[in-house]
Amino acid sequence: MIKCPLTDSTNTAIIYEQQGVPLIQNKVYPTAEEAKSAKKINVTLAQSLENGFVFSANFDDSIIDYDQHYQNEQSNSNYFKDHLYNVISIMEKNHMLGKKIVEIGCGKAFFLDMLAEKGEYITGFDPTYEGNSPRVVKDFFSEKYSDIAAESIILRHTLEHISKPFDFIQTIAKANNNKGFIYIEVPTFEWIVNNNASEDVFYEHCNYFTLETLQQFFTESVGGHFFNGQYIYVIADLSKVKQKLEKRDFKTYTIKFKDKITAYQELLAANKNIAIWGAGAKGSTFLNLIDKEATRVTCVIDINPKKQNQFLGGTGHPIIKPENLANYGIDTVIVMNVNYIDEIKKFTDPLKIKLITL
Repeated sequence: MIKCPLTDSTNTAIIYEQQGVPLIQNKVYPTAEEAKSAKKINVTLAQSLENGFVFSANFDDSIIDYDQHYQNEQSNSNYFKDHLYNVISIMEKNHMLGKKIVEIGCGKAFFLDMLAEKGEYITGFDPTYEGNSPRVVKDFFSEKYSDIAAESIILRHTLEHISKPFDFIQTIAKANNNKGFIYIEVPTFEWIVNNNASEDVFYEHCNYFTLETLQQFFTESVGGHFFNGQYIYVIADLSKVKQKLEKRDFKTYTIKFKDKITAYQELLAANKNIAIWGAGAKGSTFLNLIDKEATRVTCVIDINPKKQNQFLGGTGHPIIKPENLANYGIDTVIVMNVNYIDEIKKFTDPLKIKLITL
């Protein structure tokens, strides 16, 4: 029996099933053998037939383990840094800066440090934080921190990992005395469906939001799309968090991800000496669906130094630095995220390597 994580209603329908992808996509490993032994799992997407929310059915957050192998930092890219500056601009336009700020799920604290360097008074919360910044509390944000009385709360790329996202927003509001504003940023399911991006479905993300399904958490909010349509954001007053979600009209989806997987298989068959660019979640899912035995793709390229000289979970593909690309005899590079194409061309154009975008 599949329950909607927002309402616990069993009025749901399965819309897609994906087989055998790593439990956690953003893990890399020091040896190919260890990478190949990484736990795999199936992903089942379901949709609420009362509010339209899409989620991972039977998701179990107790088996998720963000250990030392987990690497999801994107800030090595200038394109992504520009995105973060855009986030700051949006927050500024909505009067969220120049106040007491809390960032929940601050990760490696890169964005937190950007705001601190601008002179913002900010505290981060993340139990997995590995640094030693006095600005970061290695704990979950809860009511025991209500005395902070944050005026602005940031929740970037965290809510898609939370098994009960509406309850989580209600908890944040209560912990902050139902005051202040919240900024939420997540990937959007609309982009995934419109681009038939089967590589964007993975166990680590248990929620798949649209602007409408995210804004239904509040009686009033503002929001929009950015990052070339791949992400959405919502800004709302925490006093406007709903107590209960009502039934609403929603969009149903025609999912053709399996057709895209077939097209990807044909793409690999039509090319030779192939590498992919991007050892993140997209790249991991792509290879675990299309090249499980690591026989058709030579290597994975990534600009994150902590991923280089490691191996991709599930398949064991080696991860190399862009500067070493010439050593591998690569003719074709498949780009996992077109947003980074200009950065990638700086390395591939001098080598006359063909680029293919998904």
